[in-house]
Amino acid sequence: MNDYNFSYEFPENYKAIVVSMLKGNGGSDIADAVLKCTFESRDLGLAYYIGMRGDNWNKRGMDITIAGPQSTLDYLKSQEKRLSQIMEVALRPEDTGFLLHEIFYFPNEAYEKIDLPEESEESFEVLSRDISDALAKGEPVLVLDRLHTYSTRYLRRLCEKHGLSISDGDNYPLQSLAGNLAKFYVNDNYFESEFPARAIKMSISEFDAFNKIRNDMSYAHDNDVLNKAEATYVVKVVAATLTFIHALEDQW
Repeated sequence: MNDYNFSYEFPENYKAIVVSMLKGNGGSDIADAVLKCTFESRDLGLAYYIGMRGDNWNKRGMDITIAGPQSTLDYLKSQEKRLSQIMEVALRPEDTGFLLHEIFYFPNEAYEKIDLPEESEESFEVLSRDISDALAKGEPVLVLDRLHTYSTRYLRRLCEKHGLSISDGDNYPLQSLAGNLAKFYVNDNYFESEFPARAIKMSISEFDAFNKIRNDMSYAHDNDVLNKAEATYVVKVVAATLTFIHALEDQW
């Protein structure tokens, strides 16, 4: 594309491009911080008229606002030189005609953080990113369907790892996968006390209830969705259970 034919279209999945480039250039810690935030862009018009000198007469300036937890923003500010270089390249100015003008940081205290087991496959990364993005926007109801998918894939993978059944012709639902794992952990003496053994068994009913919420009270189907307070609570409880299972697997 030549200098007279810019698209002036903001790149789709801009944040995902930034994250991918950071990881590919040794900036995994910065990428992880970026995943906890949301990006908003603002087209400022022709770069020349906002003080961006050089051969920019037909390029446009772009401000990017990064919103997220204050501690995460503080870290990103400390890495701004490296981050801004990646963000500039990710704008693809040679195609879009956009130049990075300034980065702004907006603390979003409404952000609800959850910890999920880190998995290397792209599908898990995409799911985790979608969940983090929805929570950062204060929209926990949007998380329910994605977290259900994440949970099912994660528990299915663990069942396969331990040689446990995941199907009787049809794939087992989430609560059945949790039940198989709970029985395996108890029988193989994974626990040193009675409390986690009881808790992991109780998670079977939690996942059963979560399965019903996903089917009947989320955007997975044409439903009247769950209210924000309860959706937030459900997400946190399910995420805490997954994190515990992940820690349990890690120590064995």
